[in-house]
Amino acid sequence: MNGTRVFESLNAEWDVVCAEPGHAATVLGWLRESGIPLADTVAAGGLQGVLSELGRRDRTRGRAHSDRWLRVLLERAGGEGAGALLAARVVVQAMLPGAMRLTRRLQAGRDYDETGQVVVACLFQVVRRFPLGRTSSAAANLQMETLHLASRELKAEGAEYDVVQYPFLDEVLAGVPAGDDPAEAAWASLLGQRAVQGGLLRDGEGVDGARGELVELLVWAVDAGRMDAGRARLIADETRAGAQQQVGVSAVAWRKRRSRTVRQMRAVAEQWAQAA
Repeated sequence: MNGTRVFESLNAEWDVVCAEPGHAATVLGWLRESGIPLADTVAAGGLQGVLSELGRRDRTRGRAHSDRWLRVLLERAGGEGAGALLAARVVVQAMLPGAMRLTRRLQAGRDYDETGQVVVACLFQVVRRFPLGRTSSAAANLQMETLHLASRELKAEGAEYDVVQYPFLDEVLAGVPAGDDPAEAAWASLLGQRAVQGGLLRDGEGVDGARGELVELLVWAVDAGRMDAGRARLIADETRAGAQQQVGVSAVAWRKRRSRTVRQMRAVAEQWAQAA
């Protein structure tokens, strides 16, 4: 079992929703009523075709476009009846990649699928009660509100079942601005804190780029029990520029040491990918 049943189930359910006659025409009608015209040919691709076209336009026209169509559906999603549920389901499907990223980052030693169930349930709640007074950054705010709610739920469950969770809700999320992706900013802040606590970062080092990816992998490996904390610190030291000269070992010995590290990190990375 690869631990992704919740997302596989959602995608299977989405296929059923897309196959329902009239759903694509209904969503197209809502968008057109709100001044977001899409060609009739888009409906030929069904509901997934509508969502794909909206995503394509988002990539070319930017956040202002996604804010417009998301707001149209969020207004519907806050109502009652089958139309509200359809609107909510379209938004949830559009936010699914972000929900998968949140699941991996909130996992912290917990089963991936169990964490995903909490994240998806929180995403549905956020979509159905989204505060429409916010005029911009709809997708970013949806993700941030989901992160807030899921963090609280997982923290409460962790306390009940003695599962360690990141204690970052108040310390990290508070004060994070609603930028292009505030959840990413919150995660970077959390990752930096965790890395410093684990001795994986030195003064002046950040969590950007390839270094950040390595640090994130090491933090996950320690939290998931796949690597000893001391070994993680050693790998963090070995991969810094100039590490060989500081250690003072021969080039041959250094290559052997790096080969062992690469083999171990490759195995951990495969486990990380399976979990995510």
